[in-house]
Amino acid sequence: MTKHTSSSALNSMGTTEADAEFGIVGQSLAIQSLRQQIRCYAHSHHTVLIEGETGSGKELVATALHHAEHDGSTFYPVNCAAIPASLLEATLFGHTRGAFTGAQHDRCGLFEKAGSGTLFLDEITELPLELQAKLLRVLENGEFRRIGETTLRHSHARILAASNLDLQHEVASGRFRADLFHRLNILSIRIPPLRELGSDKQLLLNHFRHLFAAQAGQAPFELDTLALQYWDSYPFPGNIRELRSLVIRLLTNYSGKVVSAEQLKAELPQLRTNAQLLWPQLHEQAASMLSFDEVMTRHARQYIASALAKTEGNISTAARLLGIPRSTLCSRMTALDIPRR
Repeated sequence: MTKHTSSSALNSMGTTEADAEFGIVGQSLAIQSLRQQIRCYAHSHHTVLIEGETGSGKELVATALHHAEHDGSTFYPVNCAAIPASLLEATLFGHTRGAFTGAQHDRCGLFEKAGSGTLFLDEITELPLELQAKLLRVLENGEFRRIGETTLRHSHARILAASNLDLQHEVASGRFRADLFHRLNILSIRIPPLRELGSDKQLLLNHFRHLFAAQAGQAPFELDTLALQYWDSYPFPGNIRELRSLVIRLLTNYSGKVVSAEQLKAELPQLRTNAQLLWPQLHEQAASMLSFDEVMTRHARQYIASALAKTEGNISTAARLLGIPRSTLCSRMTALDIPRR
């Protein structure tokens, strides 16, 4: 997925407007289904819950849901994980003068600023439980109060929420309110991770290498046959964000050149420590009778197990070593039946 690109630019990349509707590039059935959901949900005022791994494009989907209406209203994104808990309530609901130390003036929050536009709450699981209760009241009847006042106010904003965690698991663990989850989950969109998108990885490669080359006034790079096979087999744990960054590095280092498999490998930080182990086996097993999913599952399990062994089972440290959020590592460990120590 990527930002909107002009029709002429899309054609020069071999990407049609239909392949990049809402700025979401792809031809796979999963991406076609995603775009269909956006078209279906865009004109509803109901809350939409967007779920997807880190780097998968949740804000892009939220932006597409908002702008598909073309009504000129404002889009307010807020990352709940980036704002200290002590400031988050005032940011969302506003406050009166003197409500707390440093509150020298009345201030409206994002629920008021958004008006009849869209408020996008990213990383919704980072909301403290007490704020979850206040958010539930807004979703139920539009009512809220600024900190320090008794006046009841009303919000008319449409709420979009996103998380990279399994919210049902968060509810079961007591970290997220069940009633809020059910209220948010009226409409839901799951963004597929890049590893599930098959040939879209090559489409995105071609899209971004031409786009960034044109923006920088440089000649695009090419991948040789083996490098392209490795590109197709690499799981991109950081999803679209990682792919974009990789394309930029390759363009910077190899503009106008053909990139070999070894050169591609050198640009993948997460594989450098395991390169001698992983890449030859991928090459060997890709030619065997194992399916692609079997090969990638085997190596994903081995890759994570190696990181856990190096960190003596410390999941947080292993996640930093792998360059992914702890929550993402936990979900992948569960999916791959990797036990916690």
